[in-house]
Amino acid sequence: MIQRIQTVYLALVLIFSFVGLMTTMGEWTFKGDTVAEFSNFAFYTYGAFEAYDSWGPFCLGVLLIMVMFLTLMSIMLFRKRMRQLRLTIVSTILLVGYVIAYALFAYKYDLSLLNFAPNMPVEFHAPFLAVLPVLSIFLNILAICGIRKDEALVRSLDRLR
Repeated sequence: MIQRIQTVYLALVLIFSFVGLMTTMGEWTFKGDTVAEFSNFAFYTYGAFEAYDSWGPFCLGVLLIMVMFLTLMSIMLFRKRMRQLRLTIVSTILLVGYVIAYALFAYKYDLSLLNFAPNMPVEFHAPFLAVLPVLSIFLNILAICGIRKDEALVRSLDRLR
């Protein structure tokens, strides 16, 4: 049902995924100037660095879109708890993959910027919103616990009849 606590958790995951999809996930600065930005769909460089657009992190955006779709389906399947549980588990696995891929892309682009201009030390700054996928993983785990609790309650009531 919509008033269940796991629906609130899943709705927060949906909101966090949407916000994470629309924001910049990191930036590199040199003496206060932004020299590169990293979003879920592209990597851009500015200033003294060559104009470089990389569509490499496009998979991060696709992963978040898949998480949003699975979470929305999971919210709508509140009567089929086992299917809801499976979709939430898959969504959690995708979010873990997103966090790993995010770390790998940030490390890769950090190395490419350092190799491009070794005499210009750049600093990576991740915004607070970059933590939203980790919070989403935690909320998915709480939703899984709530779904399991509901399923155990329904099964125990079936035994009493």
